Amino acid sequence: MDAVFTLPWPELVVAGRLQELFRKKDGYSVFIPTARQEKGVDLALLRKRPEGASRVATIQVKASRTYIPNPPVRPTTERFKYYTWFNRFLVPDDADFFMLVGFYPRDLADTDRGKTPERYREVILLLNNSEMREVIKGCVTVRESKEDRYFGFGFDDTSKIVQTRGKRGADFTHTQLSHRRELLASFLGEPR
Repeated sequence: MDAVFTLPWPELVVAGRLQELFRKKDGYSVFIPTARQEKGVDLALLRKRPEGASRVATIQVKASRTYIPNPPVRPTTERFKYYTWFNRFLVPDDADFFMLVGFYPRDLADTDRGKTPERYREVILLLNNSEMREVIKGCVTVRESKEDRYFGFGFDDTSKIVQTRGKRGADFTHTQLSHRRELLASFLGEPR
C-alpha cells in the first residue's frame, strides 16, 4: 500500500461540486476509493435513507484541459473560445455515471497562466452509462466514418456546449452537472 494518498485535481473538484449539490444534512456523502487502481469507479455518492437503507451512485471522472484555437484564416469561420479533447475509452459497467470535466481560464487576457485553482473555472457534464455509451459509439471520423480515438466539446461559456468531435453539433448544454442534479437524485431514490 502507498504511504501517501493523493487525489487527482479533477476528482477533487467534482467531489466538491457534488458536496455543494448534495448536502450532508440531507443524508448524502461522497466517497473516494483509497485504491487508485479501482477499475471503473473514481467516486461514489451515497444517500442514507431515513428507514436505514442506503443507495449508491458510482461515478467515473474524465478530464480535459481546454484548448484555445488559433484565430481563423477566413472571417466567416466561426470558432468557440474553448475546446475540450477526451480520449475514447471503453465504458465500464461498474460506473453508473460519468463526469466529463473541462478546465478553462477565467480570463484569457491573464498572461501568467499558472496552474493555481483560482485562475480556472470548470465545466462538468454529467452522463449516465447509456448516454456515455452513445457518445462513444458516435466517435467516428468525418471523412472515413471509422472509429475516432477522441471526442470533444466546444463552448464560449457555459450557456452553450456543443460536441465538436464525435457526433458534431450535438447540444450538450443540458448535461451540465448544475442542470442534472435531479437525474442523480432520482437515481438515489430522493423523493420529488
